[in-house]
Amino acid sequence: MKSILAILLLLSIKCISQETIKTSVQYGVKDIELQQVLLFQNITIETFTFEQEKIKNKSYQVFVKEYIKDSLVSKSLLFDGTETDYFKIKDNKLTFKIFAQVFDEEIKLQLTANGFSSAQKKFDLLQNSHNYAVKDFFGSNQFVENPLNEEFALLAIITPTIRPDGSGSYCNVVQANIKPEELGKHFNIPHYFLVTIKFI
Repeated sequence: MKSILAILLLLSIKCISQETIKTSVQYGVKDIELQQVLLFQNITIETFTFEQEKIKNKSYQVFVKEYIKDSLVSKSLLFDGTETDYFKIKDNKLTFKIFAQVFDEEIKLQLTANGFSSAQKKFDLLQNSHNYAVKDFFGSNQFVENPLNEEFALLAIITPTIRPDGSGSYCNVVQANIKPEELGKHFNIPHYFLVTIKFI
């Protein structure tokens, strides 16, 4: 009897740990002229949508994690949805935008949602701002399944990996089957940021 209970407990824990949340992204804005202005200003807008029955009445936090070489050197809150019940998720779907602007040797980030925005956060860059690019982890996929009960990455602000012929590639970095936290070590990237989310 005890062995049966133990097996059932392990199965229930496994089921909980395997729960996922559907995550999709929309790039930029629909207005072509406005999109051209955003590109000129080096502003990236990505709209993220999360769908899962169990996120209703949950809170969420969005972080910015900075890595130098392969070491995490800082972790900052971009948005803290636990501050008030007003920020709690009202339905089985959550949508927000993340604005990112790389300029003048720094990156500026802000989250905006329906009726509120986070404070703007600025972070210093260690290389020329032209070397950094904002990338997500979707590749050619319209959506991905992420672990509901774990913190996971939405965006990376990275410098490119250098190919043997001397050319650089950003896509190879974010589309590789490598944990985001290990990109610096695997691709020898000296400096990068991750924007991550955690549901609570």
